[in-house]
Amino acid sequence: MSEDIRKYFTTGEFAKLCHVKKQTLFHYDEIGLLSPEIKKDNGYRYYSYNQFELFQVIGLFKEVGVPLKNIKPLLKGKTPGEIVSLLKEKSLEIENKIKKLEHLQTMIQTKVKLTEQALETDFSSVSFQHLDEEKVMIGRPVLNLPERKYIAAISELIRYVQLHELDEGYPVGGIFAREQILKKEFYNYTHFYMKIREGIENINYHVRPKGLYAVGYQKGDEAEAAYARMIQFIEENGLQMGDYAYEEYMLDEVVVDGIENQITRIQLQVKSRQD
Repeated sequence: MSEDIRKYFTTGEFAKLCHVKKQTLFHYDEIGLLSPEIKKDNGYRYYSYNQFELFQVIGLFKEVGVPLKNIKPLLKGKTPGEIVSLLKEKSLEIENKIKKLEHLQTMIQTKVKLTEQALETDFSSVSFQHLDEEKVMIGRPVLNLPERKYIAAISELIRYVQLHELDEGYPVGGIFAREQILKKEFYNYTHFYMKIREGIENINYHVRPKGLYAVGYQKGDEAEAAYARMIQFIEENGLQMGDYAYEEYMLDEVVVDGIENQITRIQLQVKSRQD
């Protein structure tokens, strides 16, 4: 081997130095992005020390999301100003990706929390709980809507929350009026709602009042049995049902198979008989 060739790396040596497969270097050569500095008639290919630094530059551009086809023109004739502008643009893209990932992480953590709570819950129980006031986003009125428009209203609410990145991972809930409960119209809600982060303006809100609630659980589509059990519990304690019930999934289609295994938590307003 000549003294000059000793200053260069074979394809295998250069690939090992750069921590990539030789096929990566072959591909870069094919597209004219990074070719061996020396190509011998016998097929041997050699890379120089200087090309190692060039490979790192390519790696940086690739890492920040610049397509290979756009890297080639950047390697020649570039100026510091152009690169600063490019890196600022990529920095903004990365910030946006981080925000999306943090949002996704929040949604996952909410789902985990709700599911773990469900696993520790006795779904046959009914209890009284003092709940704080809670502000939730509601969709358009759905009372007495036909099924097709009813489903469309749910879709609109979910879509709005997703488009504006308001989703915190909570399932869609339903607000149920006393009159519909008494008529046993167990799927005739007044509104659907979603819990979102605080401080959002220019949307429709509903405030769940602070107060005493009977909390029970519905499995699958057994709404009539669940409400009968809760109303009996309320009356046995000398109280009466309030104006609204708030329903929300604890176990939904994300974590269980089939509607028969889904669990809905029901929060039914309670008041004294004198009210």
